[in-house]
Amino acid sequence: MLSMLVRLYLTVAGLLLCSILVVQQVFPYLFPDQYSASARHEFVGELTLLRDRLHGASGAQLSLRLAQLNRETPGRYSLVPADELAALPARVRADLQTGGTSSDHVSSEHHHIYLRLGGGEVVEIGYVENDFPIRYIAYLTVFAMVLLGLMIWLQPHWRDLERLRETAAQFGDGDLGARARLRGGSSIRQLCAYFNNMADQIGRLIQSQRDMVNAASHELRTPITRLEFGLANLADTLDDRVARARVHALRCDVEELDLLVGELLTLGMLERNGATPTLEPVQLAAFLRASTGVSAEELRIRSTNIEWAISPALDEIDVEPRSLRRAFSNLMRNAVRYADHTIRVSAEVDGEDWLLVVEDDGVGIPPEDRRRVFEPFYRLDRSRDRATGGFGLGLSIVRQVVDRHGGQIHVDASPLGGARFVARLPRLPGLWPGRHRAEDEDLDELDHSFHIQ
Repeated sequence: MLSMLVRLYLTVAGLLLCSILVVQQVFPYLFPDQYSASARHEFVGELTLLRDRLHGASGAQLSLRLAQLNRETPGRYSLVPADELAALPARVRADLQTGGTSSDHVSSEHHHIYLRLGGGEVVEIGYVENDFPIRYIAYLTVFAMVLLGLMIWLQPHWRDLERLRETAAQFGDGDLGARARLRGGSSIRQLCAYFNNMADQIGRLIQSQRDMVNAASHELRTPITRLEFGLANLADTLDDRVARARVHALRCDVEELDLLVGELLTLGMLERNGATPTLEPVQLAAFLRASTGVSAEELRIRSTNIEWAISPALDEIDVEPRSLRRAFSNLMRNAVRYADHTIRVSAEVDGEDWLLVVEDDGVGIPPEDRRRVFEPFYRLDRSRDRATGGFGLGLSIVRQVVDRHGGQIHVDASPLGGARFVARLPRLPGLWPGRHRAEDEDLDELDHSFHIQ
């Protein structure tokens, strides 16, 4: 907003300055007759007295009288030689011939007035407008008044635009209930109405989508649980090895479906406009080791080793344990899925923040895909198979949790050869300021989905 005011003021001041310069420098040449008549009118008294004083004088006597006059006003009066008289503009010579007086503007400050005497001699009155400091003080005063007028005129518009900008920022940050409230006489009232109408429609669309996904996910939980229970009972009653293998494959499919439902519920909870997270101090090293979400048996089967490097300066840190546990688990499961043999987890202090880094020695992520891996349901082509699994929601949940903690996350290449996820988190995060507390079942759902997976 301030830059807009500065640009507007500079534009108005520049146009005003150009107008003044055009009037001063160009107009005397565009309207010479009018300026000449105005100058003669201003000097009519002095010209009359000068004509009376020099009447009848010629030659040396004329020069003597002009010298006497110049003692009082040095350099003001001079006799125009014949060659200079012939070089004067035709308009000036014509005025002298018809009216006996004329004027010529050398510049905006330097002017010449000519008087033709009875003997044909021409006397020149030269004067300079020596008002330099006062003139430019006047210009500065004009520009200051223009600035003051613009500020007075723009103040209500500025205030209304600032309110609309703050509302747009709140809406963009996820507060779907944010609406612009302006005074009745605001000049942008119509724009505000259009914005509020747009926000209403977007809010309804997003909320209906979230409600549908959450409702469908909740409703799927019951039949999925029944399928798991029925398949478990069926596997216990079968003796045929082939049939038991088929039932086991079906149970794996149901577990994948349950995993997808859990991630959808978690993502919906994190995107909901309500939760005000509660910070709790945790022993970071022990907390991370207990939150991998990966069993020792799975690591043994995959021949994967985890290297830990937790800075002692981060012995105790304030976080929201439940959501951060889920995010770290997703990062670890992603690393286990693609690592060849090694996963490295490190945490260190970086100024007022702390960095949580998870990297592996796998194939890595191409540079063109690194920005999109945090989008919901986005998966790399090589991950679209049963061997690696995944639904494209795990990293999206990670980003939501990091945003929830007031941090940032990005991915780049690891010295180990694979992907390197770096989450920057404030040590004293301001978590989702201004939000209202959600119902406790949201966090219970997060815990439930985490433990199931």
